[in-house]
Amino acid sequence: MMQEYKLGFGEILFLGDGSHTVGIVKAARLRHVFIETEKEELVQFLGEDDLIAASCFSGGPGAKEAIQCMLYLASMGGMPLLVLPKNHPATGRLPVVLSAGERIRLTSCIVPGTHPEQDVLCGRGGLNGLVVAGIPGAVTVTGDISGITAETELRLFYTGLK
Repeated sequence: MMQEYKLGFGEILFLGDGSHTVGIVKAARLRHVFIETEKEELVQFLGEDDLIAASCFSGGPGAKEAIQCMLYLASMGGMPLLVLPKNHPATGRLPVVLSAGERIRLTSCIVPGTHPEQDVLCGRGGLNGLVVAGIPGAVTVTGDISGITAETELRLFYTGLK
């Protein structure tokens, strides 16, 4: 099943199952995001309707605040996306992970923080298997959304953009 959610610049779409939360923003302008791996630096180019998404392995207001902070750093603060080796001890301690692109698949079958490919993001619980995609003025969510809450909140990230 596919559901469309209106999403403007400066808004975050939160998807959650009570125990896990994903937040999604529009890139809002043509931009690039640096992806830092152990061996190289990659550059991901984004269009204004492409997405930047953060997945938090908890639910509730604290998860939303953590997601908001990470999305701000990635979208406006110039923070690169970091990719850890699969056996790195920090992979088990990451509370929030990020991905960016036009289409992002949420899956529980990956080690958090270890994938330079930006079409995949760790999504646990009821978020596993969902696919989010940016379209003009909205985000589509494809997959089983039963039991998933979706809410859009205004967060004034993109000040000064026209």
